Amino acid sequence: MRDNTSRRSVLKSIGAAATVPGIVGTVAGQGRGNAPTPRYAAFNVENFETDQVQEPGDGQAEAAARVVQEVDPDVLVVNELANNVQEATVDDGVPTDRTNIEAFVDNYLSVPQEKNLDGIEYEYTLQPESNTGLLPEDDYDFNKDGEAGERPDDAFGFGFYPGQFAFGIASKYPFEEDAIRSFQEFLWADMPDNLIPVAGEEGVVTDPGEDETAIYLTKEEGDLDVFRLSSKTHIDVPFDVDGETVHGLFSHPTPTGFDGVNNFNGRWNHDENRFWADYVAGAEYIYDDSGTHGGLDDDASYVLLGDMNAGPGDEPLDPATEFFVENDDFDSRSLPTSPGGAQKGNQYATAEFSSGIAHVDWVLPSPDLSLRSSSVVWPSSDANKRGLADDVEAASDHRLVWADVATT
Repeated sequence: MRDNTSRRSVLKSIGAAATVPGIVGTVAGQGRGNAPTPRYAAFNVENFETDQVQEPGDGQAEAAARVVQEVDPDVLVVNELANNVQEATVDDGVPTDRTNIEAFVDNYLSVPQEKNLDGIEYEYTLQPESNTGLLPEDDYDFNKDGEAGERPDDAFGFGFYPGQFAFGIASKYPFEEDAIRSFQEFLWADMPDNLIPVAGEEGVVTDPGEDETAIYLTKEEGDLDVFRLSSKTHIDVPFDVDGETVHGLFSHPTPTGFDGVNNFNGRWNHDENRFWADYVAGAEYIYDDSGTHGGLDDDASYVLLGDMNAGPGDEPLDPATEFFVENDDFDSRSLPTSPGGAQKGNQYATAEFSSGIAHVDWVLPSPDLSLRSSSVVWPSSDANKRGLADDVEAASDHRLVWADVATT
């Protein structure tokens, strides 16, 4: 983040984008028709597999599509949607005539899931390649279990096959294909002041004993020189929104935990989230997969979307507060809420895990844009209107998050 005052921070401080209180409901998108304000949405659908979306008739996919249709977003990211093209590199039986995001649109989103709902035709789709389940050319023992080159833990990102837990993007707006910037290959070690636990550095445990796991990277074994920052991918997709360019910033950082004494995944998650804060601040150290250096221009407009696996107050590193909530390069003045989350103790919650509720999913605009309304699709237990609450639970352990964001 910049130390100097940016144009965006000035706009935020003077309130250039008027914020209207969010619609704290679950069917606000119904009947929007040709509303002028673009609607952006993020939905983690909890491990959608290829066989669920390539053919119609899957119950979870139908429930997820119903939730999406209630909101009718113009730009949608579907987290944890397998990349079937990558999967087919290790399984000849995987169909590749359509990407999984195309199949989800064709088989589910374009088909009305309730009598009162319309199907959604997304003309533009994108299925970025993911680091999940993708092994380096040489074998590395990233998780330090004594076995190198083994999925899922020795892949660049956790996955039992290439492309598992990836994501897809569907849009009513065209995107500038030649201007897309992906950062799948950016090395974690190339981020200045990164939090990588490196063997030999102070406080990094390499021999925790029999009862704990110690994950770390090493200079001697070379894994520090190949380990990628993005556990899936970070990608900047410039959309043409009624003649204005709005950059969609998509990623899905690794979840914290599952990693032992060095807090490897917590540190990784912190730096994956930090990447976007640095990117929108124009950091020169960043390079994309084509080799072009630098972040966004100071006058760029953007919306960050996805499951960031981080919420305000998450200890011990709390990247969401530092990089999103207290960062003048994002407009966090009015975060989406829901009746269901409020009923369970946190109106901002976006997911319900076995460990409790959490705020991890985000739709966050730049402050030069105008945030008109927003919400999390999570009905309260006593408001199961038309069975929506049932489909919300059947679709995922996450809840769809949306925001109406205007360019003027």
